[in-house]
Amino acid sequence: MKKKIFSVLVLGLVGLFILTACGDGGTENGDNEENADNDNGSVQNEDALGEIEQEEMDLDGFQESDVFLRINGEEVTFGEFEEEFERSKQMAETQYGMDLDGEDGAVMIPQIQQQAVESIITQQVMLQEAQDQDIEVTDEEVEESVEGLMEQFDGEEGLAQAMEAEGLTEESLRKFLYENLMIENLMNRNLDLDSIEITAEEKEAYYAQLQESWEEQGQEEVAFEEVKDQIDEQLQQQQVQEKQMEYLEELIAQSDVERLYQ
Repeated sequence: MKKKIFSVLVLGLVGLFILTACGDGGTENGDNEENADNDNGSVQNEDALGEIEQEEMDLDGFQESDVFLRINGEEVTFGEFEEEFERSKQMAETQYGMDLDGEDGAVMIPQIQQQAVESIITQQVMLQEAQDQDIEVTDEEVEESVEGLMEQFDGEEGLAQAMEAEGLTEESLRKFLYENLMIENLMNRNLDLDSIEITAEEKEAYYAQLQESWEEQGQEEVAFEEVKDQIDEQLQQQQVQEKQMEYLEELIAQSDVERLYQ
């Protein structure tokens, strides 16, 4: 499985929120078809990109410096939206192997536009809250995160290739890592994540899902003892994400968001 820089970021939570926020005409979280990951025995939801119908935004007349969004009084320019849209577009092309400048784009571009908007809103709301709570991240902490990525991608060259695939420069990578740490610290301060406990019944139910998935795909069944640690880790991660999503949704609900493109 190809490793992705964004998979290690708390900002991956933005993607979950986007699918929820945009999912009225598509598949809700938890209702997607499940499939087994051969590497760790987990059941994962399929990404719904491409299944949600959106109307393309009317962006004619916008100049780069025009205010495109206003989030709790802070302005986001059309140029900033375009940067986020291009990043989202490049990530979608990398993940799905599509040429979004071709025929695929007619269907996909409207949704990616909306994803870019929701990404900006969720990031800004969380970062504003972190700043309001006087959360700080040092340059040393960002550098440690860069070094951790280098280890994950087997050195500087591997990280450089991953950055190129996802349209990141050194400056934008450090910016994302800084924001990730700010949001991670925000979540840790406000959520009691250490209290999460996974029951035996939850593990058994998850293993039953795996068995069904293995049977559907004609794969050999793996004994519970061999995957119980992975199951526990997956269920822990799911509950962490649920708590994070609840907190994020509260922040969004309390925010004043003006969409000036509408």
